[in-house]
Amino acid sequence: MKRFISIALLLIIGLAAGVILDRYLPTNTDETAMEHAEKHTDPNYICPMHSEIVSNEQGSCPICGMDLVEIKTSESNIDDSDDPYPTVRVSSTMINNMGVRVALVERKTLIRQIETPGFIKQVRKESYTRYNSPAKGRVAKFHFKQGQWFEQGDSLIDIELDDLVLVQEKHLELLTKQTEQKKNKEEKPNEEPLTESTEVVTDAATTNKVVTEKKSAEPTIEKTRLLMKAAGMTEEQITDLEETKVTSPVITLYAKHAGEVEKLRVTVGEEVKANTLLFALGGLMRVTVLANAFQRDASWVKPGQDVDIILPHDSNKPLKGKVSSGAVSININSQNIGVELVFNAPHSVVKNGMYVVGNIYGQVQKDTLTLPREAIIYSRNEKRVIVALGKGRFKPVAVETGISNDNEVEILKGLEHGDTVVVSAQFLIDSESSLQASYRRMTAVE
Repeated sequence: MKRFISIALLLIIGLAAGVILDRYLPTNTDETAMEHAEKHTDPNYICPMHSEIVSNEQGSCPICGMDLVEIKTSESNIDDSDDPYPTVRVSSTMINNMGVRVALVERKTLIRQIETPGFIKQVRKESYTRYNSPAKGRVAKFHFKQGQWFEQGDSLIDIELDDLVLVQEKHLELLTKQTEQKKNKEEKPNEEPLTESTEVVTDAATTNKVVTEKKSAEPTIEKTRLLMKAAGMTEEQITDLEETKVTSPVITLYAKHAGEVEKLRVTVGEEVKANTLLFALGGLMRVTVLANAFQRDASWVKPGQDVDIILPHDSNKPLKGKVSSGAVSININSQNIGVELVFNAPHSVVKNGMYVVGNIYGQVQKDTLTLPREAIIYSRNEKRVIVALGKGRFKPVAVETGISNDNEVEILKGLEHGDTVVVSAQFLIDSESSLQASYRRMTAVE
């Protein structure tokens, strides 16, 4: 019995010694260095329900049986742990679901626009012009209808003048003669001009008088040009006549200012004499507006700046105006400043006390960095934008802004030309970045 117990003890001791030697003593193996390194690399797969279950190969979790999923490694070597606005990574599916839209930072000319609502405080007549027939003739055509509004330079009426063609033909004849004389002079520069023998006048005073009267009676190019201008032809029409050599008895009278035809005295086909009153051009009113602007815009508003005046009943057709004077008054209740605007308008569309909106175009910045206004995130202490870095990465960036208008804002610092910024769903991305920054600060404290 004792012998049996001794043998059993020896077997147990030998088995234990073998296990210890197998674990701690080196063994011969054919494993390569690469195979050994792979065993000590970070695992590539993990159980989505049990984070302690990891593996270097695809498989299933021994606890729940779920398939192991691939561990996604970081695409960037940048450590954002100390960055107050860390980079956020968003999947393409989430980008589509959030409706993320982007825009480029571009260089362009930016005009500061200030919106100033106000009321019309004064309406008075601005311009009134009478149109007379320049010479004898007849009315050929009207270019207007009753109540039609015209702008400066628009055609109003055609008049056929009796003697206009004769003046035009004489003008062309004199031009042709002048050209021939220059040509002959160039061909024979030293030849004396031939003179016809005339009656000899012994009295020198009488000779000078005859020559002067003859010269004054002869038509010249300057005289015919003045006659055509007096008939109503413009400088462009005279130049066109000299180039085309085509005469026409019809002249067109144009609007010297904006307005509508009033007091029409003639009809189409009617014979008219020189200085006959045809009609008057009036109806243009000078309108003064007292508009309101914020005090922060007071330094930007200056007399002479261009203004677009928008009337409530026709917002698609703004009227052009000017700033008459800035900061003429201040409202102690609203703390707004009063700005005087002036513009011209038809008498039929403006009334005293009417509400209007004036868009003042102030400072102009050329070749400046701009981006859409909706891209700016306004916080208590700063302004930020979300820059798209590519491959689903987004990063909040603090910026400094300058002047702005309804659609765009000037960027003074923080961005460069060609950067891509988010203009939609940027608040969600900014919130995610803030949460990540807060989490990292809490982790660092722990």
